[in-house]
Amino acid sequence: MKFKLSLITLALVTCSSGAFAFDFGVTSANTQTQASSSAKWACKKCNSDQAVIGQAGIELGAMDSDDDNAANNLKYTDGFAAGVNADVIYNNQGYRTEVVANQLGSEQGYIALKTGELGVWNIKASFDEKQKFGVNNAESVWLAEGNNLVEQDQLVYQSLDLNRKKSAIEAKLTLDMLSSFIRFSNEDKSGNRASSMTNGGITAVNIVAPVDNQTQNMAAGVSLSGQNWLTELSYKGSWFDNDIDSLEMNGAGFPISSQSPDNQSLFVTLAGRYSLGKTHVSGRLTQGSMTQDADFVTLNGVTSGQTNADTEVETLDANFKVTSSVMSGLRLKASVDYSDRDNKTDINEYEQYSYDELSGDFETNSNLDTTRTAYKVSASYHLAKGQRIEAGYDRIEMERSDQDREETDDNIFWAQWRATGFDKWDIRLKGLYSDRGGSEFLYDEMGSSKENTLMRKYYLADKKSSKAEIFVTHAPLESLSLSFRSYYGLDDYTNTDIGLVESKDYGYDLGLSWQALQDLAINLDGGYQWIDSDQASAQTTNIDMWQADTEDQFGFAGVGFHYTGLSDSGINISADYSYSISISDSYSSGYNVLGDYEATTHNVTVQATYAMTAHTVVGLKYQFESYEDSNDTQLPSSYYPGTGPTGLTTLGIQNHDYDPHLILATLQYHF
Repeated sequence: MKFKLSLITLALVTCSSGAFAFDFGVTSANTQTQASSSAKWACKKCNSDQAVIGQAGIELGAMDSDDDNAANNLKYTDGFAAGVNADVIYNNQGYRTEVVANQLGSEQGYIALKTGELGVWNIKASFDEKQKFGVNNAESVWLAEGNNLVEQDQLVYQSLDLNRKKSAIEAKLTLDMLSSFIRFSNEDKSGNRASSMTNGGITAVNIVAPVDNQTQNMAAGVSLSGQNWLTELSYKGSWFDNDIDSLEMNGAGFPISSQSPDNQSLFVTLAGRYSLGKTHVSGRLTQGSMTQDADFVTLNGVTSGQTNADTEVETLDANFKVTSSVMSGLRLKASVDYSDRDNKTDINEYEQYSYDELSGDFETNSNLDTTRTAYKVSASYHLAKGQRIEAGYDRIEMERSDQDREETDDNIFWAQWRATGFDKWDIRLKGLYSDRGGSEFLYDEMGSSKENTLMRKYYLADKKSSKAEIFVTHAPLESLSLSFRSYYGLDDYTNTDIGLVESKDYGYDLGLSWQALQDLAINLDGGYQWIDSDQASAQTTNIDMWQADTEDQFGFAGVGFHYTGLSDSGINISADYSYSISISDSYSSGYNVLGDYEATTHNVTVQATYAMTAHTVVGLKYQFESYEDSNDTQLPSSYYPGTGPTGLTTLGIQNHDYDPHLILATLQYHF
């Protein structure tokens, strides 16, 4: 494991170990209920005379699945399944130790150990492993061996899986007015991902690219506090190392493809807050640097004598906020956020490749500097008992260098009203309107040669946005609670003739919680969301003009129950079912030329537990998932000319369709 420290870090480590400590001043107590709506709760303010409290258990069973992708949700792959779960606290004469484990042994396991003296110091160590499964039938004749892609005699099936292992350790210390902390984590990521390479012309090959990188993060800080004030000096550092710095297709005549370069970032922050009566002031100042110094993977396209780009960006962030209750029922807030990105990278000449054409001309790189300033003011007022209204205005100013639009400014107006004073009702209404303008674009006309570039500049274009949301909860009966949420958003690119013209986002959510019988609780929920986007080409001639519409839809529904009628015999039963659907359709000039995407999922969980003794609970759990997706844009690795893009070699059709079953026997011991 690599461990890198700067002089600033060493200075802080000398005097630091924990500003924002765990809440060791109280003892947590966990009690277990089997209701799906409240599986467990923790009393964070309670004291217990027990030396050991909490629960620990194991789960053993089997998974039946022909697609490892099911483990992304069910957490186990095909075959034997075993995991450990625990949340155990040991108290001993002012010291506390806690062990937390979540399905340790599965594909998504986690474990953490915390120990320390209550209210004084603590140390925590954790390990988190996540396996993300993709497809296992990506087919290609190119097989990665380190940084090289070696051509095989025939297609080889490969998996697109990623594994992440993250270990972390932190320590915190509190001594009267002084607190300090230090944290360090190391994350290793390995596996394969889908990527592509091109010869610079019309030939492109989709490949299975190897992943092998490490990310290290470190933070340390020391704070000093009084009765109504606090100040803190902290440091953060991040280091990224990629062992796959380039990819080369041996013997194919393709140029070497550069991968994510090694880089690092360092930040030092001074923050503080002060309270004077009903007025609270806080501020933060951060100075940072982000650098990468990786060597070029090839000298092709680089002027003589250059070996790397020597990239460096200096950052400065500042924030100031004040909140004051100026009179009964009225609270005012104001803040200023400032962010500056100053690109210090050396300026040199490089052979440029543009999106639609290959140019052999040498051009200098541009240092893209940005400056962002956000001003925010708001007021909150109690209209009447149980009613509050809040309104605000935000202005965000952006300045950019060497870009198509040097200045943009957003003016945002928002308001919300909440009423809790009505009997059995809780109502919230929110609304927002924003308008983006700015300087003139730095091009003369939208010529066809620039069309693809300009279509990706919608984030710089003038835009008017409107959003509205309503959220209502109602409890007409003591045994019945209803909830409803609906929202609508419109982004209108008012002066845009090319690219994204309009986008709508709207939908609703419903919920019901019903104690149908004394021993039977039922929960229902559901919702649907629509996202519609309209695009247009350059307004040149009728022949060149085209329009494209994208319609995305997402829906979900669920039902669950919890039955306690046999609790006198130590038996509890619960079950949940959920359904989700995702649809994406694209139309160009009225034709569905890009095909559809659709995915559906059914999930079922049934669980029964039996309390053998006051401390021991056994159970049986069954989970089922039915998943299917289809993407009409996917193509075989080889296809007839005219049935797909010219010159493209794909990884084959990679749709999912599986129905896994998971059965687990559980054993829990409650201390």
